[in-house]
Amino acid sequence: MQHRNFVFKTLAAAILAAGAFAGSAQAALLSPSPYEPLISSGALPDSPAGRVDPNVSSSAYSGVVSINIRYDGQSFICSGALVGKRSVVSAGHCVDTDGNGTLVDIHKPGSDVRVVFNSNGTYNAVMTAVKVSMNPDYQGFGNCPVGTPGFCVNDDISVITLGADAPASAKIYKIAANPLQAGSRIMLAGYGTTGDGVNGYTQGPAFNIKRTGQNYADFFDGDDEQGFGGRNEVYYADFDGGGRDTFCELGIACSPVLANNVETNIGGGDSGGPSFINMYGEMMLVANNTFGNRYIYQPGQFGSYFGGIVLGGYADYLQAATGGDITFVPEPGSFALFGLGAMALLGARRRKQK
Repeated sequence: MQHRNFVFKTLAAAILAAGAFAGSAQAALLSPSPYEPLISSGALPDSPAGRVDPNVSSSAYSGVVSINIRYDGQSFICSGALVGKRSVVSAGHCVDTDGNGTLVDIHKPGSDVRVVFNSNGTYNAVMTAVKVSMNPDYQGFGNCPVGTPGFCVNDDISVITLGADAPASAKIYKIAANPLQAGSRIMLAGYGTTGDGVNGYTQGPAFNIKRTGQNYADFFDGDDEQGFGGRNEVYYADFDGGGRDTFCELGIACSPVLANNVETNIGGGDSGGPSFINMYGEMMLVANNTFGNRYIYQPGQFGSYFGGIVLGGYADYLQAATGGDITFVPEPGSFALFGLGAMALLGARRRKQK
């Protein structure tokens, strides 16, 4: 189900991508609002500590990474997922230096992208990217194709290529090629800002602390290059709890409210992090998480909502950007191939989140 009218009314003024200094109140660098793109816990007695992944190889989330992006004296944090021995999928805006789709130049002095693995304890590997790619349809966060009005969050995908194989302790995820369906239960993970549904965001992001939770995909936006028709490219989910169920109250979509220690939201630093579904007996990557919105409530509180990019519709780009270092289930029939980080980040004083 597509609800483009909802997007026009609410996202144009209040969508987040993230980009504020961690622990500060500075407005987001890459979005028109001061809100931030979290794994947030429910109400007490649930807490952010209860959502922390143990960072062991047996964890289903061992292939979920944090990402440090540095350029022009700035340092950002994002999240991502390992999809091949040397390939990580994240968000396009994480590697966009000006909010208009300008890819970070990793060959420029002082600029790099580093992937942090916490799959066998804390900081068991920090690997520097040798190549970074941005989906060519992504033109900056919120920017629509020429002739399309409004605020567009589509196409927000990047691929980060490592110079060596990822640690063997990190799980490599397959991508679900089938379209994500409304009402599907999704599992989320990321390294971002956290808090709870009552108080909102209360703790900043960390490169070595990933949190997990679940939600339901409620509805979708279509392809912005086709006037929001065609395939579903963007999913939306609301953070239910405390008597609030935003999308159901608006008459858009009603999905079950998960248990207090399961229902989750996302926040600054979770951009690019994964959403998974259970498929054929295993957990498969179905979307990356890229934006959030408080709607009427304070950021991170119950009633806020978030979303991301449905990856199955971008199989051609992902296949090309990874050089085939990726697995789709089921395999698409054909692809239009168009051509085939140092520990200093851990003590950085001014760490930014996207």
